[in-house]
Amino acid sequence: MSFNANELINELKTEYLNSTRPWIIGFSGGKDSSCLIQLVYEMLKSLEPSQRSHVVHVLSTNTMCETPHVAIRLKDMCERIQRGAERDQLPLDVKLLRPKITDTFWVNLIGRGYPAPNKWFRWCTSRLKIEPMDTYVYENVKQNGEVLILLGTRKAESSNRKRSLEKHEIEGTKLRKHGSIKGAFVYAPLENLTNEEVWDYLKHTDPGWGGTNEELIKMYAGETAEISFIMNSAAPPSGTSRFGCWTCTVVEKDHAIQCLIDEGHTEYIPLQKFRDKLKLIRDSAEYREPYRKNQRLDKLYDEFYAVKTLGSERTGKEALGPFKMEVRHELLKELIQIQTELRKVEPRAELITPEEISAIKLAWIYDGDYSDSADDIVRENGGLSATDDLISRLLSVEHDMSDVSRKIGIYNKLEKAIREYTISTFKNKGDGQ
Repeated sequence: MSFNANELINELKTEYLNSTRPWIIGFSGGKDSSCLIQLVYEMLKSLEPSQRSHVVHVLSTNTMCETPHVAIRLKDMCERIQRGAERDQLPLDVKLLRPKITDTFWVNLIGRGYPAPNKWFRWCTSRLKIEPMDTYVYENVKQNGEVLILLGTRKAESSNRKRSLEKHEIEGTKLRKHGSIKGAFVYAPLENLTNEEVWDYLKHTDPGWGGTNEELIKMYAGETAEISFIMNSAAPPSGTSRFGCWTCTVVEKDHAIQCLIDEGHTEYIPLQKFRDKLKLIRDSAEYREPYRKNQRLDKLYDEFYAVKTLGSERTGKEALGPFKMEVRHELLKELIQIQTELRKVEPRAELITPEEISAIKLAWIYDGDYSDSADDIVRENGGLSATDDLISRLLSVEHDMSDVSRKIGIYNKLEKAIREYTISTFKNKGDGQ
């Protein structure tokens, strides 16, 4: 091994023992973050039980748009690390974060009708990747005063990474100030390691929680891009890596799906075609409303229209409204059909959750659609039914308008939700008698 792992473990030990700050490790499942969590795990094992005084939070973010192959692996890894920590009595708390239901890709695109992201407006990155992490960090800063975020970032990755690491350095320490969260500090123990040194360690050192790194090494075969735990919106689009979001329409060529197809996973071809369709219809007037019809004071909606207006000034084209309702219906239908077929090959695959379908249903009701349209689409195409009741409908209507300074029409919306729920409930009961 070309670097001394014991020296790095001792460095981690010194930092851990000299502070009471909770640690937060950004774990993406890639080689760098895997190397980091292995070293931290070994450091904690080397301590006496009485020295393990504060918790190490291991955070992964499931954007809910990763390829099922990657999402399942990351979930399994998190579970293995947690089981190992419990067995070895280590203060590790592993969490797989998700975006808020109102921020997920499908709720915004299929539910509210936002067009797929482009290079001018990547509305997905902050909501799917950054905000879940930031929210967790803010809560811990609030509870503890300070936190230390450990990242597997290395200077050798790129000149941008090198500049980013050097920008916030605190003289006399190995820590850096977080770019936006007061009370949060960043620590990059691997910053001076080379790519070869990281691989050398992973190939010759098995994880302390059990198993080997063979699957990780196999997944990286032919792949040069690293899985990044994204901390800011300036990061490259996730579609540049085979480990990125399969829905990424910011890039011209989708690597996330293509690499898997090249390896023989032909079951992912429909996902690739669906992603290409989202990119194709994104800016077409044929699929979009001609204007914003609801005047809804939704932060994301306002931001979207501000960017689209700016874009229209650049291109001379008029800004379009959201996807038409019939287009949203068709997109949900196709997505459910793809998921149904994919589960014949990979039963654990989940492209869209029942909770997202419920949120889409309520977004459609808000836009004037009939209450059972989403349920009908799901039922007719072999998917799992959305789970909701009257209370969830009313809460969602209220929450959807919570940021509106003047809640114009909220009582009509609530009344409509109650009326449609009552009619559908009695109709279903009548059909069952």
